[in-house]
Amino acid sequence: MKTTLYALTFMLFCSMCACNMINPQEGIPTYIQIDSVKLLPTLSATHGSVSHKITDVWVYYNRQLMGAYELPARVPVLAEGKGQLQVIGGIWDNGLSGTRAKYPFFTVDTFTFDAQPTSVIQHSPLFNYRTTDTPSIKYYIEGFEQGNSFTKKNADTTFIKTNNPADVFEEDWASKVELNDSINSFESITTQEYLIPPNRECYMELNYKSDIPFMVRIEILYQGTYITSDVIGLNSKDNWTKIYINLKGFATTYQNAKFKIILKGSLPEDKHTSKTLIDNFKIVYFN
Repeated sequence: MKTTLYALTFMLFCSMCACNMINPQEGIPTYIQIDSVKLLPTLSATHGSVSHKITDVWVYYNRQLMGAYELPARVPVLAEGKGQLQVIGGIWDNGLSGTRAKYPFFTVDTFTFDAQPTSVIQHSPLFNYRTTDTPSIKYYIEGFEQGNSFTKKNADTTFIKTNNPADVFEEDWASKVELNDSINSFESITTQEYLIPPNRECYMELNYKSDIPFMVRIEILYQGTYITSDVIGLNSKDNWTKIYINLKGFATTYQNAKFKIILKGSLPEDKHTSKTLIDNFKIVYFN
């Protein structure tokens, strides 16, 4: 009888242990509230504008990934005592909400806090562009304050500088192209060639505003032959917007090639005039 009782007690104990292993006791999180972020200048002459479209944050706790969160975000952290968050700015790769990515050219924000289960702690991450030596990064920037890196390729017209305050995103100058029934297409190409190392992160950044859609293309000089390929079509935008266009695949496919960027558009049949504005054109890559 005692043997049976001991056996039943042992089985019940094992059952309780197994239950706890399958459904461990959950801790109570501390919540980190991130409503907004800031991108601060590092060396403006090198990296250009600090306009951004950081849509998400990738959050690590003590260097372990917790997940990606769309802003504004409330991040639950199971922590005891003092802990540290590492926050990385996230973007829409190629302007698509379904392709969210960590932007590799921003620094990492770190935040140390004392765990307060059930409490909400406010935090606003601060990012910078990485400097050119940590790790080595190359910036090609065109803010149109000094010159204009775009010239006419084909079509009827090209981008020209403007200092009309109504047409400028920031500072004093931007670039515009206007179409009408007589001048109904544009195609502009960068005067600068870019030699981008293969298998390295590379993005084109652009602020733009346009009442017609237009195309971003790439001209590739590869083994003595020019190849032109569409990169992405941009929809019309009534307000200034920022886009990050991923060029890594082109640099990897066409290794040691030289690249130029092309912007191309035409007047739709249902319109008689149009205006397309661009500012803060930038090519950024790991050297």
